[in-house]
Order: sequence, then structure tokens, then C-alpha cells
Amino acid sequence: MSVTIHQTYKGLSPDALFSMALRVNKKRQFLFVSHLLAKHLAVHPALALGTGTLLASVLMEDAGLLPFPHTSEVVHMIETGVPDKEIGEKASAHKSTLPQKTVFIGMAETATGLGHAVFHHFDKAVYLHTTREEIAKLTPSFVFEEEHSHATSHKVYAPEGVLETADTIVLIDDEISTGNTLLNLVSALDEQFPGKTYKSLSILDWRNKKQQQKLAEMAEERNIQLDVLALMSGEFELIHGSSPDEPELPYLNSSASEAPESLGIPGILPYHSETGQNYVPLTGRFGLTSEEHRNIDAWTGELAASLQPDSTSKRPLVIGIGENMYLPLRFALALDGDPLVQTTTRSPIFAADTEGYPIKEKVKFNLPDANGIDQFLYNINSLAIDKIYLISESVVDPALWQPLIAYLKEKAPVVWISLTETEGEIR
Repeated sequence: MSVTIHQTYKGLSPDALFSMALRVNKKRQFLFVSHLLAKHLAVHPALALGTGTLLASVLMEDAGLLPFPHTSEVVHMIETGVPDKEIGEKASAHKSTLPQKTVFIGMAETATGLGHAVFHHFDKAVYLHTTREEIAKLTPSFVFEEEHSHATSHKVYAPEGVLETADTIVLIDDEISTGNTLLNLVSALDEQFPGKTYKSLSILDWRNKKQQQKLAEMAEERNIQLDVLALMSGEFELIHGSSPDEPELPYLNSSASEAPESLGIPGILPYHSETGQNYVPLTGRFGLTSEEHRNIDAWTGELAASLQPDSTSKRPLVIGIGENMYLPLRFALALDGDPLVQTTTRSPIFAADTEGYPIKEKVKFNLPDANGIDQFLYNINSLAIDKIYLISESVVDPALWQPLIAYLKEKAPVVWISLTETEGEIR
């Protein structure tokens, strides 16, 4: 693949943002592996959250507001990969209010944490993220397709009136490759909630001129304003060749007998997935206001203090599950030591222990909340860690989690957390 960079946020280089990898997916056989999201690669939470700060600052300037005053320090942190706790604290405290009534939507599964990290900086707003979850007895506000993905359908469950009364809808994704997903999303929204202004925020924008024109024509035909803002833009050209064969990867099958610590968040939601999972209100899957978001500040600090009063851990790894990315990031930031965060993913990526290739090794497993979809973790063996916090939003049957728990215990002691009450028993 050949990549050409046209524009970048001052001080950011491609090497700081991404590496290239191969998908195990015939629909699209390449992947830009982010160095910042805490999805496929473990990163310090300050880097992931700082990326949200930088995108939020871009949006502030676009709206005619003052930007975050320490963007150069955030850029330096991202570019060097060296976390800065002081600048992270300054960023966390910075809030702004947009002139229009605004709803933020983060894209599942990769950009739910990024979207929430952008939303963090705005008062008088609402955050939602798209989901692949099938919620029992609940009709989505709208559905749209991401054709190239391994799991194509996105659903949005918005509280009544939120999208109807919004003036501006801000759509956050980690990258725009062709623009088709953005086109499908805006079209679906405009069909059901006409008359909105749209802002697209992403780390990367790879659309060529033809793809840019296609999106502009859609906006003109629908008589809507759609602005695309990114930290880096350019184009890529695929050089077609044969994809390497990958041996069939066995599922994790070791056994353990661990039980999670149930740490229920006040206000457990009355929704359940088709597989019986419970949900907490602070993720944004069903809508979160700026005022409700502030509860996360106190919750993460209290949780970290309760779990490590006498901890000597210097390098903890926090693992989130699937779409639940922001809460693990905030929890990790509250930990002592030099924490890392990573999230399980549905994305099947080719692994090869080759110099310069980002995905060295992987494991495959099933989780009961994934509704039969394979889950993966990458590069865990290469991490120098001394403790693992596994954060589950819901645990219905602890027995089904034991292969993953056993695998993680081979790396470091594991603290397993369920954010809702555990219903099943180990057997």
C-alpha cells in the first residue's frame, strides 16, 4: 500500500498515529492500526484521552470558540508517546459550550472511547454511541450499514426527543477510509431527523477527490451542511497482491475458577441484550448528558482507591470489553503507576512476528455477551505488566469467561470486575 499525506495537525507525524496491518476479512484486507485508541494495541490512557482532547479543540475552533490552550503539549505527548499526567489533568478540566444544541455520536466498536473523550469537553450536550448489540424489546432510533466491516449493522438507541431537538450532530470515528460509512450514517439520520447540521471528526481521513465529491453531492442533494474535520488527511493506493495464509487459530480453552467482583453503578438500566447482559448508564450506549457524565469523575476515583489501597503495582493493564472503552480508560487514568489500557475486539487481524509489523501475536475466544462473534486480544505477551484489571459491563455466566481469565492469569495477577451484579455461578 502507498500512503500520501496531504494535511496534518501541526506537529503530528503518521508514525505517531498508526501502523499498517492486514485484516482477515475478504471485504477489506487492510487496517490502519491506531497507536492511540487503546483498542488493538495497549496504550497509556493519557494518550487515548488526549487524542479526544485534540479533536475537541479542533471542533471548538471550528465553532468559533477558543481552543484548548495547551494543544502543543498534547501534540508533543502524542508524538513522543510519553504520557504527561499534568497536561492530562489540565485537559480533563477544560470544558466548553457549543452555540447550538449538540449531540455527539461515537462509532462502535473502535471509536466509542474516542467519541466519549471528545464529548467530555463539552457542557450542555448529549453523547451516544452506535452499537452492534441486539437489545431485547427495544426498537433502535435508526440503523445504518458499514459495508466493509466484519459486523455491518450499527444501531442507535437514543432517548426520546434527543435527536429530534438537536441542532448539530457531531459524528466521531477513528478514521474515514472511503466515506461510505459516513454517507450511510448521515443519510439514515437525515431520513428520520431532517434539518440538522453535521460535523464529522476523525483522526484520519483517507478520501480521494472522487470520494470527497460523492459525500458533498449527497449533502447538496439533501440540503444539509456537512463539515469533515480530521487530524490528518491524505490518500492511499492499494497495491494488490496475494494475502498470506493464516493457520486456523484455536479458541482459548484453559480453565479457571474465578469469580468477578460486582461493583454496581447506581442506576443500572432496565435493558437487556438478547443474551441476557445488563447495561450501565455511564457508557453512552443509551444516551448520556454532560451533567450525568460528571458522575464518572467521582466513580473512577473511588473505584481505583477501593481496589488498590495497598497496591504495589507499577505497570497495571486495564482490559475493557468490546464497546465499553471509555470507563476502562478513565479508571486506568486514576490508577497509580504507569497504566496501560487495551480492549477486546471483533476485528480479525493477521498476526506475524515480523520486524515493523504491529500485530505480533493474538488469541481468540468467545464471550457470552458477544452473541457468538469471535473476540480477539493482540500483543499481550509482549507487555511488561504486573497486574491486570479486567472490566466487564455484565457477567451472566462466569463459567464462560474462565478460558480468558486463565490466559490472563498466566501473564499477571487478575482483578476481575463486573459493573453490574453477577447473576450466574461458577460451575
